[in-house]
Amino acid sequence: MPEALSFTSTPFDRLTEGERDRVAAAADLAVWPKGATIPTTPGTTNPGPTTSGGTDGAERLHVVLKGLVHELNGTEVLAAYGPGESFDVKALLGSPGTNVFVAREDTVCHLLPRETFLDLIRANPPFGAWFHQEMVERLRDLAVRQANREMTSFMMARIRQAYIHPATYVAPDCTARDAVAAMKATRSTSLLVRDGKGGPVGILSDRDLRDAVILDGAPTHSPVGPLASYSMISLEIDDFLFNALVVMTKHGIRRVVVTEGETIVGILEQVDLLGFLSNNSHIVAIRVERASDLVDLRAASAEIPTLIQALHGNGVKVQFIAEMVTALNRRIFAKLFELLAPPDLVANSCLIVMGSEGRGEQILKTDQDNGLILRDGYTCPGLDAITAEFSKGLIEFGYPPCPGGIMVNTPEWTRPLAGYRSAIHGWVHHPDESAQLNLAIFYDAAAVAGDASLLDQARDYLIDTLSSNDMFFSHFARPTLSFDTPIGLFSHLKGEQLDIKKGGIFPLVHGVRSLALEKRLTERNTIDRIHALQALNVFDATMATELKEALLALLELRLKLRLAEGDIGTQTDNLIRPDRLNRLERDQLKDSLSIVKRFKEFVTYHFHLKMF
Repeated sequence: MPEALSFTSTPFDRLTEGERDRVAAAADLAVWPKGATIPTTPGTTNPGPTTSGGTDGAERLHVVLKGLVHELNGTEVLAAYGPGESFDVKALLGSPGTNVFVAREDTVCHLLPRETFLDLIRANPPFGAWFHQEMVERLRDLAVRQANREMTSFMMARIRQAYIHPATYVAPDCTARDAVAAMKATRSTSLLVRDGKGGPVGILSDRDLRDAVILDGAPTHSPVGPLASYSMISLEIDDFLFNALVVMTKHGIRRVVVTEGETIVGILEQVDLLGFLSNNSHIVAIRVERASDLVDLRAASAEIPTLIQALHGNGVKVQFIAEMVTALNRRIFAKLFELLAPPDLVANSCLIVMGSEGRGEQILKTDQDNGLILRDGYTCPGLDAITAEFSKGLIEFGYPPCPGGIMVNTPEWTRPLAGYRSAIHGWVHHPDESAQLNLAIFYDAAAVAGDASLLDQARDYLIDTLSSNDMFFSHFARPTLSFDTPIGLFSHLKGEQLDIKKGGIFPLVHGVRSLALEKRLTERNTIDRIHALQALNVFDATMATELKEALLALLELRLKLRLAEGDIGTQTDNLIRPDRLNRLERDQLKDSLSIVKRFKEFVTYHFHLKMF
């Protein structure tokens, strides 16, 4: 006997008893094999479903009983429908579309005739309102997709599609005057410098010449060899323009050398990249670079949430979104520091970010975790006021203060290198709960402004100071087990709502961090640490792949839900309701949490945590 349509789930729970009887009498049942296209409009061919009433399913409301259905526009998955969810309402209400519905698993659907469905909508306003609201949300989503279409084209564009300036070479003994003439003749703002004897190739910009001749007073007949930079950053011609933007943002440069194999084919200038992007949304990096005061910088920072929404809406993977946002955030922090700090403070200190920002895994703005390492013996008048303004500025930009005070405006996190070394020694040799927290976040630290060698020295000291006592690493790893992973037997999700960070992201990140610290790794990013640990045979390729996929899936799900709820500014919480996820999302969550649960067992065994 076919399984009856459930009247306990939304929106069918809004029907009266008489309306339910009518639905039960009119509903049909259809079965589609995996891979079949499901017809929803007249004239759609059907590859052979089995139905109890002989219909092909066209012009009927489809309510999924079992299985999974994807709604496709070309190759793009627009939506996934699992048990209890219905489609294609838009066609039934008179707006047939071009989207295709495909069974991704063997699928069983209840079919409700169009006439019955429309009668119920007219007779039962709460029932009809639910479907109309669903349509409004889909139309809104369609508008967002349309608005971001230009960003999509940018995401897929290759460097070869932009204008690449041909490589123009000059010799190291070329004069500054002749170099300017060469730039004018080729209408470029940079030249490549090589000696023709197999030596290194350098790049010379118009700014290099201007600074040397106008600011430093060098004669126009000076050779350009010493003025060039020989640490060129290059990208392959078939790399994505998106990557070029990330690289320019990350390194604060205006051009990259373009190669094809071992051959230099030209130079991609920032101005030409911007020309390609002239009709695309929110190029925040340029506003950051041009900011001359805190007002301009705040305006640039305010565009990041919209950029995140655009990138995610166009299918950019969460790993690349995090990379782009990390580069932008670090440029904002560096610019703010440079606007507030005198040049001698910038030269004699290192501004650092820690935690998820240090690992390059922060997307939405979270609590500040930053510090300042001062060169030993250096003092700066008014330092307290400068660091206070820095912390205040970030708060105004939307970065919440750290509840634990891990910010540059506290003495514990603004101190000389010797002070950091002393603190590190205490964290390692007196590892109470607070010390282990500080050690964990500092191990993730990355430099964003000033002299990065100061952080390098502090991290080297940390690695050298680490105990060889297994007990130390066991205590450090123990927080991996602090929170229950909310998945039970047979991959059943536990609870009406769950904390995706405590239950999934944190144990994975801290477990990997603990293994990395034990092996004295210098990598900061969790995925980079996973790869390094695999190379050391700490775990095999299968586990490495599972951990990476689980982390990215959890980060993606958290971001997707926050954006869907309108939380595009800050990471307000990490709670999700499994009953609000579609079938595909629930399966991803179950699989990811199962991997986390197995990984926690691995960490428990590796660090002998059952002994404590």
